[in-house]
Amino acid sequence: MTEQPAPWRLYPRLLLRRAGFDIELLTALADEPTREGAEEYRTAAKQFGQCRTHLIEAIARSVAQTDRQSDRSRLRALSRARSRAGRGLSVSPEQLGTDLVPVAEAYGTAQAELEQAARQLTGVLAQEALRRPGRVRALLTNDRVCDALLQLSPSFYGEVVRWRQGWATRGDGTNRNRAKDRAFYRRAYLYGQRLAAKNETTSFFGPLVHGRVDHAAEGIGLGPETGSGVHTTEAQTAFWAVCELARNLGADPAVRDQLPVTWVPACRRQADAEAETGTVQTSAGRRIRLSGSPWRLVRDVNDHRSVRDLADLAGTEVTEARAILDRIRQVGAVRLWPEPPSTTARPLDWLVGFAQQHAGGTEWPARLRELGALADRYAAAAGHHHRAAVLAEVETAFSALTATDARRAGGQMYADRLVVSLDAKGDQSPVVVGGDVARRWEEQLTPVLDVAARYGELQQQVAVRLCAAVLSEAGTNSLPYDELIRRVPAAIEAGALTTLSDPVREFTQTYTELVRAGLRGQEARLSPAALATLAPSPGRDRFVSPDVMLERQPDGADLLVLGELHPYVFAWGSQGLFCDDQERMLADFAAELEPWGGPDQLATVIRRRRHKGLVADWFPGRFVEVTSVATDDRKRTVALADLTAVLVDGVPRLRAPDGELTLYAGEDDHVHLRAFAAPGVALPLIRFGDFAPRVRVGEVIVQRARWWFSAADLGVAEVRDAATAFLAVQSLRARHGLPRFCFASAAHEPKPVGVDLDNPLAVDALLALILAGDGKVSLAEMRPAPDALWLRHGDKPVTAEFRIAMRRASS
Repeated sequence: MTEQPAPWRLYPRLLLRRAGFDIELLTALADEPTREGAEEYRTAAKQFGQCRTHLIEAIARSVAQTDRQSDRSRLRALSRARSRAGRGLSVSPEQLGTDLVPVAEAYGTAQAELEQAARQLTGVLAQEALRRPGRVRALLTNDRVCDALLQLSPSFYGEVVRWRQGWATRGDGTNRNRAKDRAFYRRAYLYGQRLAAKNETTSFFGPLVHGRVDHAAEGIGLGPETGSGVHTTEAQTAFWAVCELARNLGADPAVRDQLPVTWVPACRRQADAEAETGTVQTSAGRRIRLSGSPWRLVRDVNDHRSVRDLADLAGTEVTEARAILDRIRQVGAVRLWPEPPSTTARPLDWLVGFAQQHAGGTEWPARLRELGALADRYAAAAGHHHRAAVLAEVETAFSALTATDARRAGGQMYADRLVVSLDAKGDQSPVVVGGDVARRWEEQLTPVLDVAARYGELQQQVAVRLCAAVLSEAGTNSLPYDELIRRVPAAIEAGALTTLSDPVREFTQTYTELVRAGLRGQEARLSPAALATLAPSPGRDRFVSPDVMLERQPDGADLLVLGELHPYVFAWGSQGLFCDDQERMLADFAAELEPWGGPDQLATVIRRRRHKGLVADWFPGRFVEVTSVATDDRKRTVALADLTAVLVDGVPRLRAPDGELTLYAGEDDHVHLRAFAAPGVALPLIRFGDFAPRVRVGEVIVQRARWWFSAADLGVAEVRDAATAFLAVQSLRARHGLPRFCFASAAHEPKPVGVDLDNPLAVDALLALILAGDGKVSLAEMRPAPDALWLRHGDKPVTAEFRIAMRRASS
């Protein structure tokens, strides 16, 4: 009997995302005496917690007996003792009666031991504060770290350079413990965790490493390493910066009237019966009546004609035409400057070509090429000092062309947006995943992904039904898509989502009960058979791109840790760069487009790009343009205003002028996208109060354990005391079983922060994170932890994850 293939099958291409620094960069920031003192304190806190529980339980039993005897004096004494024990205060054994003396004395002994451990740890913390500058200095004297800091945050890099100079002149600074110093050390820690515990997918400290599945191989093979950790580094001029350059080019009096005027695709034009009048409808639904030359100007915009051309056609002066078109621009209907395509991999190259074609007689082409050459010099610079000098030249050149600050949101974590960044092709490539490993991943992930596919399907059905209801209420079973988009929020506000979400809630409740039944301590173990009842076979092809981490077990085997479940094909975005055989990689994905109905049906909505981009111009489908330009290949685009939502047998369909479309991916908070997209693959978070258990299915950790706390839990809601906070964190760890390494998330921070809860530096950062926001934070266990990382680079462990792609056929 032949073995049946797993329903979910790996695509032959994958990506390895790894940190560019080993995890020891983070663990070296810890303080060993503090770690030992914290462990002793937690042991005492755990013992005290147990003794307190025993005392409270014993008092409760005694109260029940005393109540039957109606001894009110004793009841009052017991009540006072229970109250004091509940608050962790001392209790006098002699006031409780002989039957409670042993348990009360045990409580008192544990309390005394905890107080002693607290005093010892407080003393250790005072000494740690003196050792802290040395540990931070060791981090910041690493020139590769400084090179990374320059690229992440030039403002903090500048601080580091000044501090390095100060250390050289004033000694090691061990006697400095000012608030300013502590804030600097916290920031140093935050960047340290970012470099060692995160996958940035940028530059040498987060390079792109491509891989493939080879069924003839076994195990996981890695390519050779280089001294730098990368093979290639390439400069990328930021899209926002190129847009700013384009805006200034378009405002230059020497060229502005000869540039193409383009129509914003979210808006529509409709001529009246009279040829000289018409209506412009904006993306917000506002209708503007135009007549005479204003209408003639708008009517004749075709993305090729300039202001001068349009003025000639309308029979107006160029200055008048420019003023009219500028008013139309202000309502969002036209652009008077070039808009770089949001899918282009190298936007500055595009703008250079545009300038050569439309502003060839000016200095713009040469100045833009000079900026590109500076960006290349930035990429090739040897060492952070040289790179910083070239960055200053890049920024000076940019500001000279735009009169705009060359940095955005400077100093904020994850928000120092530079004119130029770097992407890198990492070493250890190609990664080869053998057939034995691929089959194991498919077999282990299939039960989980089947459940996730069902959950995603139910979520999509809610969106489908809501959009169907909106269309039905329109009375015509058909609406322009942009009109549907404008009507959906009112339906949500009226409670339609809540009304339609019963199947999702029922599914989540059933899944929750399965987890509850399998819960032992902090972990729930579920069998694939138990999940099978939640996962009927989907009736259509499905796609998902999971992040998978490998956790090395003591016996040498690997446990799979499931991260995010993405709807995106990594090869179709900026992560597709640097593949040795990009054409073949794209062909491997383009050959299997059934989850989206095939190449003629696949489409993606393109908004104006804000980052490197999830979708590049090698995406195999079509582009729905809203306010941006997707690509210069106009045959591949369709305007949002040209789409129609139609009810077919009660199911809403999205139609372009030449056929039906299926959107590439929906979004959680955009019902109008999810309803017309391929169903997502997702899992609900299973949470019991302020605790979400670890969920394991077979050899897969599906959900990592997570806890929610407030500033009050740390005892620092009012008093910002670092030592108090550190002890409170250790008490929390003792009570809740928190591991040493966690990721902290807060509502105001875009990404989680890796925290070593044995490290006062990390606890300081955690405290600042809580107090800077709404006073709430969640902590998720780090899995795999530093001692269980499978990948090594330079013979040291590094954090890493695989971005894989999987498909489930309908049959």
